[in-house]
Amino acid sequence: MDNYEVFKKFLNDNDIHFTEDALERGDKFFRIPQRMKNGSVIDLLVIFSERNIKVLIFGITTFKEEEKKIACYKLFNEFAAQYSFYKFYLRSNGDVNVEGDAILGLVENGEFQPRALMGFLVAGVNLVQEVYKDIMKIQWS
Repeated sequence: MDNYEVFKKFLNDNDIHFTEDALERGDKFFRIPQRMKNGSVIDLLVIFSERNIKVLIFGITTFKEEEKKIACYKLFNEFAAQYSFYKFYLRSNGDVNVEGDAILGLVENGEFQPRALMGFLVAGVNLVQEVYKDIMKIQWS
């Protein structure tokens, strides 16, 4: 069973809601909705390629005003100095996204560890929840 199928089994065995699909280039992914403590819902995309597993978190908020985008860039630079395992960025449309490469700790004794990947996802959600107020202070100003 490949890593994608191992993780799918893990999600099913733990009753975690997800959808799955594939990108045009053939990479397969899971989309996992996650409700945050404030009630909003973000989406986690777990993309399995031949070389790595990439995690994208989106649905956080969108910035339209240029001055707020500039304030976000400054804030995200501060985050980059504090958090090395996930990177915050603004897409061209103003959406706030978070990205991380899940590489380390996923293989033990030659076997993929789905629980380690889930830990990486949980760390990403916790990080978004931790900095959410800082991001939204810019949005609400």
